[in-house]
Amino acid sequence: MPTVTVKIPPALHRRLEAEAVRRRTTKSAILREAFSRGQTEATVGSFYERAKHLIGAASGPGDLSTNPKHLAGYGKSRNH
Repeated sequence: MPTVTVKIPPALHRRLEAEAVRRRTTKSAILREAFSRGQTEATVGSFYERAKHLIGAASGPGDLSTNPKHLAGYGKSRNH
């Protein structure tokens, strides 16, 4: 099997090492698995897991679609 050398940031290397220990496998096996799935560690997880820090970050009414007054003028040009 060919060998590939890759430089990664120290924090990512620590995560890779920790995952290898947790799974009791090699770093190479983890990387092969990730590449064969077409994913990297950064893309693993649900949308919720990756965006949960944004929930509640904006202020305003809870649900604009349930109150007709919030939709007044929706779809009309701003120039008219």
